[in-house]
Amino acid sequence: LPVEWSATKNIKWKTAIVGRGHSSPIVWGNRVFLTTAIDGEVIPGAKPGVTHKMSDGTDFVHPEAVGADRKHTFKVISLDRETGKILWERVAYEGAVADSRHQKASFASSTPATDGKYVFAFFGTEGLYAYDYSGKLVWKQHLGTLGTASVGYGVSPILFKNVVIMQCDDSGGKSFIAGFDKKTGKQAWRTERKVDITWSSPVLVRAGNRTELVASAAEAIIAYDPATGKELWRHKGLGSNAVPTPVVLNDLVVVTSGAPHKIALALKAGGNGDVTGSPRLVWSYNKGTAYVPSPILYGDYLYLMTGNGSISCL
Repeated sequence: LPVEWSATKNIKWKTAIVGRGHSSPIVWGNRVFLTTAIDGEVIPGAKPGVTHKMSDGTDFVHPEAVGADRKHTFKVISLDRETGKILWERVAYEGAVADSRHQKASFASSTPATDGKYVFAFFGTEGLYAYDYSGKLVWKQHLGTLGTASVGYGVSPILFKNVVIMQCDDSGGKSFIAGFDKKTGKQAWRTERKVDITWSSPVLVRAGNRTELVASAAEAIIAYDPATGKELWRHKGLGSNAVPTPVVLNDLVVVTSGAPHKIALALKAGGNGDVTGSPRLVWSYNKGTAYVPSPILYGDYLYLMTGNGSISCL
């Protein structure tokens, strides 16, 4: 791996991408896929931030909310991995948006997913989109109006066998998680979640002879059957904003949060019912976690990073 780089050193190619995207690029074979959001014209009379009715009944407009007063264009882009050439770009959505975003965020914050046949991209209220490798739109799904507390959405699609799974937590108390058929977009299952808005993507965990889908939240950490959406087990929540995505080592899931409190929990998957207070909690740690960035697990070591740049290794 390169340990240093500049504008020219250790750079194989560079391709300009119009817009603002905080989603990660993904790679499959010789393809790179990413998303971007382009600001458009101002909508006369519109306010930059959206007022939200929070789950506790209060009205809220984030002081750093922007973007709701403009039209936007959301794109999915495919590039050649070897050359950086743009092979195709498609407009998934164009028009006004249902919610604002944080001024430091992007409307293209959810990382796409692919199985080598289809590419799935999620833009919150503006929809879930499936493209084939040639860039043809196969299907799209509107998952309802999803409140983001005015700061934008961040959850990415997860693929399991023949379904694409979306965790759709909502700042207005209408949270759910659902699976959709990869080929048709038809809803395969849906499970309501009594949690507030999250930005953390769920993760797949292999525990014994079953695969679990573990989803983080302030109110509860819940494992589901990814084929049916049935709840398998739960643990008390982080008590803080669920933003970082959990990491997995075998059947151990590490769930973290950095605001308003710092917490990392290591939970052993494979349980049943409420596992709070049980040996399923292998360890906990209350320093070094980040508000936004996810931890990295490599081998037997977990790396945590704070927002101000300090790194811890557990």
